Amino acid sequence: MDAVRRRRSSVLLWPALVLSSVVAFVPACWSGFLADDFILLRTLDRFDGVAWAFTHNDLGADEGHFYRPLWVLWHVGMDALPGAAGTFHAGNLLLYAVVVLEVWLLARRLAGEGAAWVASFGFAVYPRHGESVAWISGSTDLLAAALVLPAVLCAIAPWRPGRRAAAAAPLAAAAALAKESAFVAPLLAAVGVWLVGRDRRRWLAPAAMAVSQALVLAARTAVVGGAGGYADYPWTPVRLGGVASSYVAAALSPPQLELLRFPALLVLPAALLALALWRVRALRRAGDRARVRVAAGGALWFAVALLPALNLAVDLNLANGERLLFLPSVGLAVAFGALAPAARAALVLAGAAALALCVWSATNWAAAERIAGRVVASAERLAPPGGELVVLAVPENYRTAHVFPGVTLGAALERAGRRDVRVAACAPVYVRSDRAGAVSAAPAPGGAIRLRATWDAPFDVPVLRDASQSSADCRFDADDGWPPGLELDALVYPAPSRQPVVLAYFDGHDLRPLEWRFSTPHSGVR
Repeated sequence: MDAVRRRRSSVLLWPALVLSSVVAFVPACWSGFLADDFILLRTLDRFDGVAWAFTHNDLGADEGHFYRPLWVLWHVGMDALPGAAGTFHAGNLLLYAVVVLEVWLLARRLAGEGAAWVASFGFAVYPRHGESVAWISGSTDLLAAALVLPAVLCAIAPWRPGRRAAAAAPLAAAAALAKESAFVAPLLAAVGVWLVGRDRRRWLAPAAMAVSQALVLAARTAVVGGAGGYADYPWTPVRLGGVASSYVAAALSPPQLELLRFPALLVLPAALLALALWRVRALRRAGDRARVRVAAGGALWFAVALLPALNLAVDLNLANGERLLFLPSVGLAVAFGALAPAARAALVLAGAAALALCVWSATNWAAAERIAGRVVASAERLAPPGGELVVLAVPENYRTAHVFPGVTLGAALERAGRRDVRVAACAPVYVRSDRAGAVSAAPAPGGAIRLRATWDAPFDVPVLRDASQSSADCRFDADDGWPPGLELDALVYPAPSRQPVVLAYFDGHDLRPLEWRFSTPHSGVR
């Protein structure tokens, strides 16, 4: 009778699990292309066959730093279907649902069916998945995880050693062809092997995975022309410590909390970490070492999966970078499934709260697109024919959603048909309220322009590195004071390399021109 009841429960739980994963981020389907999506569209325009994808970097140009041919091909397929941006979003939701089901399979193998349901539902409504699921370009993490998890499942399956290795190796190689973070797949498989058994023959599968990924690494090095990656983020001890701390704090808090602006909120991740340690201690006292072991394995998975990104911090004010938590969060889900008490009412209540946070985060992406649409329309109108548009203050994020970080405004303007214009972006703005007048601009001595903002649209200042210039034609300076990462005053130094020039700035709601003429380009400003 118990087996019959479990089967009946599963019949209801399976669709509920898939529905939860879709509902959590479905509001993002009403958003369009944002930020790096325009870089992706440029790559798709350059696409010239399957072989082309495997012989070019992710940009299909000299300046690309990554090798992700399967990810490019996935989007080529999405682009071939009708529906424009909506199709890409639907593809993200499909990938996410697949990953959620794979998490269930992994947790069941490691901790049993009961823990699998808790882990997979927790994963489905985890609020830190917004950047990966709601953002079209976040699909790199979705696709890589969708391939890493079956590779690990094959490596720990109750099969013969040769069969496990033969199945896991190509999947691991495919995952590495989707995103660089997947190169930890052999190590994650080793974590799984450690949890399911100590038979020496089980290590054959992780070894085969490592060999297959070595071949991908060789091809990647040849195509990219070296290590690639983000060269502006050095691997230093101070940075590694700060980055690791940011991941722990972010993993145990929702993205809506501005943890650096309001440090008192750090009590939440600290309390959750203390609660987890207390639960581990309680299980050890009860003699339930199996669940403690699984929880330790989940924590180890989290740490190992973070290794490729330990030079890139999560922004604890605006959630930029939380996509890097996607694969590590599988380990958190497994640990949660092992540690969670059998209090169904409490779990359902917590799940409902998490689901609401996911939906809230996903709605930010639709609002971000509205901001992006206004900015692009204004930029089209203001940009001088054949000249340069210097955007002194550019909307980088709207709350937890991207708008136009870095060079992406230029790519969006190019997509709109203004290929004749050079765009230089200066100080990034973190839009919190979408209100006009939040940012003002005025000339300052020394060829600089002073920007002032309110807390509705402060400037985003890097914490673990110097403020970098988004464009060679403009740089900005802002003291990294208190609170860390956000400032209300900045100096920008435009140095346009093309004439005629128009200066503009985002005022918190719209792009506005600044009446200030250049007699000659300020190429000497440093």
